[in-house]
Amino acid sequence: MRLISPARKETMRNTLLRSALALFLLLIACDLLPTDEFEPTGSQFNINSNINVVSITGNPDLSPNGPFTLGMTIVSRTSSVETDVLPAGLLFRRRVNNMQHMLLLKPHSIAAGTSSSVALLGCFCCNQSRPSPDMGDTFDIGPVTDNSDLQQLVSLVQHKNISDGGDMWMIQRAVYMVTNGDSLTQAYKDSISALPPDTTD
Repeated sequence: MRLISPARKETMRNTLLRSALALFLLLIACDLLPTDEFEPTGSQFNINSNINVVSITGNPDLSPNGPFTLGMTIVSRTSSVETDVLPAGLLFRRRVNNMQHMLLLKPHSIAAGTSSSVALLGCFCCNQSRPSPDMGDTFDIGPVTDNSDLQQLVSLVQHKNISDGGDMWMIQRAVYMVTNGDSLTQAYKDSISALPPDTTD
């Protein structure tokens, strides 16, 4: 039987301890993130009761209304097409704690037919320290924000054309400014106010 030297045993023990520590840190990584980060608050939005929301997930398609897209799979509960408008300021709650909450800054009209379809929702992320949504990530409809700074941002953005990528990311930075606890600077307000109007309104 081959004997293991004390030095070798110590090396193995240290390796196991480091591996266990790394695994422990990985498992609690989400809990190490800030605990005072932005959470959705406001009045819960209730979608048309004749629309069945099958799922809301990250979607790879692009939208002119936000740098990140959620796909809302919907189907009518009746024999007719059912419609609704998701308001600007609507938040989507993450189902998994390590993901970001999402925000609509422009209203989205949806129409649910008798077979399921996917409504694409252009959104903005709300939690800078967490990953942006991917295809496997799921969300629930949340409240319409009661955050006064986000409400101000909604009023500035909702009737503007933000389809230019540079403009979208400027607005995403403005969202993070607010959700990180700061107020919009006058420079951001002026830049957003100077954007062209949305002719599709």
